[in-house]
Amino acid sequence: MIGATGNVGRPLVAGLVARGTRPRILTRDPSSAPLATGVEAVVGDLDAPGCADEVLAGAEAAFVVTAGPQSAAHDRAIAEAVARHGVRHVVKVTSVAALPPVHDSYGAAHAAAEDAYRATGARCTFLRPAAFMSNTLQWHWSITDRSTVFQPFGDLPQAVVDPADVAEVALRVLTAPALGDRAYTLTGPEPLTPRQRARRLSDALGRPLTFVDAPPEQARRAMTDAGLPPAYVDGLLASQSDPDPARGGVPLPTVRELTGRPPRTFDGWLGAHVQLFT
Repeated sequence: MIGATGNVGRPLVAGLVARGTRPRILTRDPSSAPLATGVEAVVGDLDAPGCADEVLAGAEAAFVVTAGPQSAAHDRAIAEAVARHGVRHVVKVTSVAALPPVHDSYGAAHAAAEDAYRATGARCTFLRPAAFMSNTLQWHWSITDRSTVFQPFGDLPQAVVDPADVAEVALRVLTAPALGDRAYTLTGPEPLTPRQRARRLSDALGRPLTFVDAPPEQARRAMTDAGLPPAYVDGLLASQSDPDPARGGVPLPTVRELTGRPPRTFDGWLGAHVQLFT
């Protein structure tokens, strides 16, 4: 597993262990990894040559999450290791931005990653979530510092999805071969704009929050000042501004069909995580 310590990976590891599977996970920091009994940890970094080989050697299936400006290079290295070691099934978390037709560089990067895994000869299952509910945590600093949410495209709805639902879907497709070898778009149960999510967060916290629909150029400057490459930021903002409802703006039945239960709600996610905003 590559991406085992994130919001999707952690519950997936727990689900695999509960089923008697012994996952091998990659981690930079074993002290922060979900090292339950039966979990094998490989300590390393994908920037290091050979790291993907160490994780994937002898594996029948691989679960992969990559993120950030280096994700394209990481996906190429992982795909090459998948091919070298004859991994039979890859479950890769990508994005609704990869849905054709691709409109921006962010979506193009995800689409290229999917192509790289397909070229390995492995059976490939792609999970394309709409925006994660957990992305709301990016507002933490401005909420605690200014009681304000700064977000561009504040009135563009997205059916944000709980990472735990993505983990449950990943568990299903990893353990039920007939469900694999295709792409799934994953959404939550309702389309919500950032402005609406901020209002619900305000209610959950029991205090007022101001919402500022930040101009895209202001958001771009903040991200580049934080060290993100300009090209990566431009692609990310372009994907966030895509009004196509097929790219996460319309709730789909996929989570229910694969897990047997309705997707978790944003209010439920807030109830479980509101302490992280205080």
